[in-house]
Amino acid sequence: MEPPRSLLVVGAVTWLLYLIATSVTTWSRLRHIPGPFSAGFSKWWLIRRQMTGKLVLDLQDVCKKYGPIVRIGPDWVVTSDPAEIRRIWSLRSGYSRSPWYRGLRFDPSKDTIITTSDNKEHARVRAHVLPGYQGRGLEDPEPVVDAQLAKFIALVEHKYISSPTALRPLDMSNAMQFLTQDIISAIEFGSPFGYLDADADMYGIIAIFEALLGSVMVMALFPFLVKLLALPIVRPLLPKPTDPQGPGRLLGLVKEHVDARYDGDASAHGKLLRNDVLQSFVESGLSRDEVESEALIHMVGGTDTTALALRNAVFFVASNVVAYRKLQFEIDTAVRETSLSSSDIVPCSRARAMPYLQAAIKEALRMWPPVMGLMSRSSEKDDTICGLRVPAGTHVAWSALAVMKNQDIFGPDAEVFDPERWLNAAPEQLKDMEAVQGLVFAGGTRWECLGKRLAQIELEKALFELFRRFDFSMVDPIHPFSWVSFGTTVHHGMRVKITARENHQDE
Repeated sequence: MEPPRSLLVVGAVTWLLYLIATSVTTWSRLRHIPGPFSAGFSKWWLIRRQMTGKLVLDLQDVCKKYGPIVRIGPDWVVTSDPAEIRRIWSLRSGYSRSPWYRGLRFDPSKDTIITTSDNKEHARVRAHVLPGYQGRGLEDPEPVVDAQLAKFIALVEHKYISSPTALRPLDMSNAMQFLTQDIISAIEFGSPFGYLDADADMYGIIAIFEALLGSVMVMALFPFLVKLLALPIVRPLLPKPTDPQGPGRLLGLVKEHVDARYDGDASAHGKLLRNDVLQSFVESGLSRDEVESEALIHMVGGTDTTALALRNAVFFVASNVVAYRKLQFEIDTAVRETSLSSSDIVPCSRARAMPYLQAAIKEALRMWPPVMGLMSRSSEKDDTICGLRVPAGTHVAWSALAVMKNQDIFGPDAEVFDPERWLNAAPEQLKDMEAVQGLVFAGGTRWECLGKRLAQIELEKALFELFRRFDFSMVDPIHPFSWVSFGTTVHHGMRVKITARENHQDE
């Protein structure tokens, strides 16, 4: 028996009224905050732009258009105000990581130092892993970095030096990843994975990780999906340590090293440094599962971002003739004054005394920060941001590019790569610039990057040695590379022509 037509009409009207009421309620929550109209009713504006890989540009654009706080979803806002970001990220702000971070879990049922939203739990884990990241009582990281950097230099000299009769381009999209992967694995486990020896993406780990990033960032917008991934019926589809390729293989490599430490079977891994990062984690009081999870995070978090920073720095310097000449002049002067031989790698103590090198690093990090995800926080209490009320539970994101291109802080030419802004700024302006640029590493906040010290060592040494020994130019200066940004930026096709510098010779 069919229901009366009038009943169907009543049901349809009721459903329509419910949808309208829900939409109005959703919209009204943040109606006083400007932003794209459609963003008030659904996450579609945010999802669509996240899927393109260009969300970082869209966030910068809406902040330019609407102001320092913008609505980008029914319960999402983004701010470009550096002072507000520092306050929100500070230790006593009352904010914690929002549910967005659940989407970054490797194991959908477990949190790590970079995904936990519980501030007390974050502080507990951070206290355990901090000595390992900071190198307290561990092997000096400089010789480890030097050894892998020397191997990278030898690889370039052997395979990628171009001549007037032969072009041998280096794809820096991959090469810098190989370098940072071997540096981090050597520091963490006592021996490198061997990317530089193979000059290849071993086990397809890098390529598959990059392919998954877009899906991960979209999933982070729907935290409930992470719970579905933890279901027994879904788990077999996720990466496993027994996988021969991709993220699963990385899980397996980490697990092998952790098992060797706990079970005493170190022979399969050669000579292991017992005062490396992994051993610090083992002795820190973390559980075995936690050690495995944090070791994986150390590998992943310390490679992509530093490789990106290195690529960006080479690109920005190579694209600016004034910066290029001044940096190489400072490097050449340092080589003469310290009598560095061609087999020597510059010590950090010397690199940190080089104003232009340090300025170039700061400027490259400012121009395109290695991490530009939404990085949203939320509070259990209502707040006021940029003079507007923000209800409790709202996701508060940041626009990294809008912050780092702030003309009030960095000057009217903030869109331009100019290391000299750091050398010519008045003391008060320099203080403000350094405070804002420090947000690249979440400096001075609860969530300050644990790998900042090592990243700085890698950047200083690599940039010094690369521009000391080689000249760089883009193979295709019109289209130097393609890119997408899903939390961190992925480059493809960054082909560079490298020639040996004529005035570089053995001392």
